[in-house]
Amino acid sequence: MKAMKWIIPGLFLVLGILGLCFFLDTQRVPPPAPPAIEKEEKEEEAQKDESERPDTSSPEPPLSLAQQRLSEMTLEEKLGQVFLVRCPLAEDRPEVEALAPGGVLLFGRDFEGKDAAQVKADTESWQQNARTPILFAVDEEGGTVCRVSGNPGLRAEKFLSPRQAYAQGGWEKVEQDTRDKSALLNALGIRLNLAPVADLSDDPQDFIYSRSFGGDAGQVAQFVRQAVGWARQEGVASALKHFPGYGSNVDTHTGLSWDSRTLEELESRDLIPFQAGIQMGAACVLVSHNVVDGLESGVPASLSTQTYRYLREKMGFSGVAITDDLVMGAIRDYCGGESAAPQALMAGADLLIVSDLPTDYAALRQAVEEGRVSMERLDEAVLRVLELKERLGLLS
Repeated sequence: MKAMKWIIPGLFLVLGILGLCFFLDTQRVPPPAPPAIEKEEKEEEAQKDESERPDTSSPEPPLSLAQQRLSEMTLEEKLGQVFLVRCPLAEDRPEVEALAPGGVLLFGRDFEGKDAAQVKADTESWQQNARTPILFAVDEEGGTVCRVSGNPGLRAEKFLSPRQAYAQGGWEKVEQDTRDKSALLNALGIRLNLAPVADLSDDPQDFIYSRSFGGDAGQVAQFVRQAVGWARQEGVASALKHFPGYGSNVDTHTGLSWDSRTLEELESRDLIPFQAGIQMGAACVLVSHNVVDGLESGVPASLSTQTYRYLREKMGFSGVAITDDLVMGAIRDYCGGESAAPQALMAGADLLIVSDLPTDYAALRQAVEEGRVSMERLDEAVLRVLELKERLGLLS
């Protein structure tokens, strides 16, 4: 009995000790995970959070048709796009077509003896052979410059000059004349008219007088603005000419013409109609060969970097800048018989009017390959030409 007296308390003591050990074991803190495991777990959690977070970034805008076409072009195709070539004779056409010009400029001889169906067939035959659709252009000012309506097979009478139309029937007559002219061109497959003439002249002795609407800057600006809009409604793009205003200068077809007017004089008068046309959304501006001291002394405007910079930066023009024909006497005299195509493109022109495409194409290609004309400048010009074609529905 005496032994039992000590055994029972002993059992309680042992059980108490065991219970205390069990309690302490359940409260033990687990050892920390190795640093590498902790880092991996945090990265997994971050990736999970990132994947669950909504994407708020803006998607890249799709390329326009013009941008897509440019991205697919070879150097040779790009070079062709910056030329508006005088329509060649039949025997020279294969050589010109092989160089894939961006545009073809039609003259009176190209319409002679033909009716509308024949002219339309001609333009369509060019388009069928072209990888990139061709922009057909013409000078159809009315009056003394009527490449299309000078052919009785296409119109019974020549179009009046805008000055004559206004004298006969005011703005109503000018509108009807402009619309009829543009509708006829569109029907023939011609989508660019090198018009309206935005030059000012009130002196009958001026070379440009018969082709200008008048000498009042405000009235000529009104004509230019409306003519651009009327032509566009009929599906034809306009080219304002002859930037920065012909004034009383002599004919650059025969040689150099020097213009001593200051920039202030030009801005106060001659540039007003051009600004009106640009604000109306004119697709093109044709730059003259006059040497204009107010912009860049000693250099024809069509080859002048300062002229194109002023047109872009000061006047806000973002369309296609076109040179007057680079075969004209003023340019031959200035360049000494060398091709002016590289200098014109370097200066800022986008579309070069030429009559000898093989020669000018070769000169421009050499300039690009030698680095005198950058690929960036060439691409800029080509894109502007393609964007014009896209707006006209030619790339669809």
